[in-house]
Amino acid sequence: MRSFLILLSLVNAHIICNDPLLGAFFVSISCLACMKRMGGYGYLIFHITLTAVLTTAVFILSERPQLETVQSITITEYKYYREGLGHMGEADDNSLDVYVPDGIELPIGTRCAGPFPVEQPEATRNFIKYDAVRTMKVNGMDGRIYMDSGDLERCRSQTQPTLHMKIAQARDAYMRKVLASTAHDYKYDILTLSIGNKSYITSEFFDALQKLGIYHLYVISGTHVAFIGAVIFHILNRFRLEVGTIRIIMMVMLLLFLALNFPSPSVFRAVLMTITLLMLSFTRHRPYLTVISLSAIIQIVMNPWIVYHAGFQLSYLTTFAIVLSKNYWMHHGFIGQLISITLIAEISTVATVLMQFNELSISGIVMNMVYVPIFTLVFFPMVIFYNCLVFIGIPQSVDFLYALMFNNLKGSIVYLADMMTHRIAVKNLSAVALIIVVIASYRMIRALCLREMKSFILSLLALITTLVTSDAIHQYDVTVTMVDVGQGDAFVLTDHMNDRTILIDTGGRRYLNPDSKKLSDQTVLPFLKEAGINNIDLMILSHFDLDHVGEAKHIMEELDVEQIYLNPFDPSFKEWYADLSTVQKGRVVDAMESPEIEVGAISIRKLFPVSEVASDDSNQHSLVLEVSAGAYTFLFTGDADMEGEAQIMERHGSVHADVLKLGHHGSNTSTGEAFIKNGTFTYGLVSAGVDNRYGHPHDEVMERTAHLEMFDTSVHGMVRFNIKDGVMCVDTKFEQKNHCIKKRAE
Repeated sequence: MRSFLILLSLVNAHIICNDPLLGAFFVSISCLACMKRMGGYGYLIFHITLTAVLTTAVFILSERPQLETVQSITITEYKYYREGLGHMGEADDNSLDVYVPDGIELPIGTRCAGPFPVEQPEATRNFIKYDAVRTMKVNGMDGRIYMDSGDLERCRSQTQPTLHMKIAQARDAYMRKVLASTAHDYKYDILTLSIGNKSYITSEFFDALQKLGIYHLYVISGTHVAFIGAVIFHILNRFRLEVGTIRIIMMVMLLLFLALNFPSPSVFRAVLMTITLLMLSFTRHRPYLTVISLSAIIQIVMNPWIVYHAGFQLSYLTTFAIVLSKNYWMHHGFIGQLISITLIAEISTVATVLMQFNELSISGIVMNMVYVPIFTLVFFPMVIFYNCLVFIGIPQSVDFLYALMFNNLKGSIVYLADMMTHRIAVKNLSAVALIIVVIASYRMIRALCLREMKSFILSLLALITTLVTSDAIHQYDVTVTMVDVGQGDAFVLTDHMNDRTILIDTGGRRYLNPDSKKLSDQTVLPFLKEAGINNIDLMILSHFDLDHVGEAKHIMEELDVEQIYLNPFDPSFKEWYADLSTVQKGRVVDAMESPEIEVGAISIRKLFPVSEVASDDSNQHSLVLEVSAGAYTFLFTGDADMEGEAQIMERHGSVHADVLKLGHHGSNTSTGEAFIKNGTFTYGLVSAGVDNRYGHPHDEVMERTAHLEMFDTSVHGMVRFNIKDGVMCVDTKFEQKNHCIKKRAE
């Protein structure tokens, strides 16, 4: 119990630094546990004091300066991708990603003389949870080094390999052996399921695993370790070895397995717990709570940032919940245990999944009940058998069978993932809502263990009511958001009162590798998910340049899009349209035939073009839209040029809007002086990439619009306009210029 108390202090310290109200709740629960379970005030005072000290330490940890330069770097291990190798190195006890020119492979142990500047990930430029710097720290890294061909001339010496390097060399030899054993792609699945190399999982398959809630089965986790331990014990037992000898051999083999694996909190926990329990088995004690707590404390001491790792949180939450409830389910049969453990695991992680991923699983329990037995009884044994065969040769018949089995497995997972909606996006919850979710989850598990169905249903209803109520309560009527997608446009318009969402353009970039993480997966989609948006009512594509529509098809794969509003006379339209599915084609709305459209309380009027434009330049076909949101008007100009602006003035006369989106990212081909003088605008928006090669926005355009309050994504990051009852408030990610204005009476 003391170890558990120390762990609670560590975790509470991190929670307090991130959310004081949530932290106060968990500290209160910990204090109640001290009084109820341990008795007296000694443990209570110890816990409060330790929590205060650790909170200070966590605060100081987050303020530590980042590494800026190193004098030398030694290559210590590799990262493995389908398309090649990545390098990792160490310098003065700092772990670094090392990027070298394509096609170059530096042997493990290579020392490169510096100095080398250390680059840190760029801060997240949108209002989303993802924090690149924190993610790097969670993964145990301190920065990145980029080498060019000239730097490689200083990578000539070899150091004496350390134990870490020898293990990395052994892992590399094993992986090359497996990769050379077959021409089929299932070799990547074998390695993923053998040593946990997640980089081999394609983005499409990763999404499918996440949707079904079975990602933990496809990478090394506690389930795998338990299975491997059982197999080792069974094999050694067949040789009629003494139980004590079997335990010692198992501990050695599990340590080797841990060493060869890529770092994973769940694997570390499972292996350390198993080894500790094997050691304690000689004394016939089973202090499960202490063992789990110690394994978590060791991981936190090794890397304090691991507390923020989703895998760490989910792994320990499920383990604690299952262990603490084992007296209630361990007497059931296999099916009863599977159902009980799956339910307890799912319920115990609801709050964490909501905080980490902003989604609620619909089918996770069912999918786990289907796939856990399949993996346990079929694919885990297949992986172990393959690893035995790989060193003596894979028969052709076995090779064919494995390819067939894994293709069918992955095909079924992708098919089921696409067949229906498996997860619902839930917007960011307040601390109060999260506290209610935690309490309801605890009550549900307790009711499940005690078989109190009435209490279970009431707690479930309380949880659902909290989520529904939180989603229904909105601080604003309408929000207009300029998403920072780099060099490109993407705007999200949300009518909160009518639950309607419009997306104007999507951003986009070229991908040399089709499996690369998509831009929208790092910008538009997480923003929508954290806003609790599950579908887009209207997607507007201003024109068909890549930086405006490049992510449209991926977004349509991830979310339901009810209507697609566009200009079919754009010269690039037919090529883009040809790849749409029949259903998607049926959702296209011709902007030329529908110059006005309404979505909830948001009204849209097309100002340009009014007819087909005789030009092969997509920019000259760009839609110019006047959007009324609440009491305010926005003018979205896409990449329209001065010629288009002249036609707008000729047809519509003066154009007035509260907010003007400058044409073509602030290019000097757009937002002409005549157009600015002809209209009335208060704010100006520029959506441009940091240090973009076009020099957007151009100086002459900034001079023309100097009288406007200007917001530029390359400077301010994401920009939001929050509108309620005639008041519009602006907030930005960087260079804070937050303020509110009130609409004057007409």
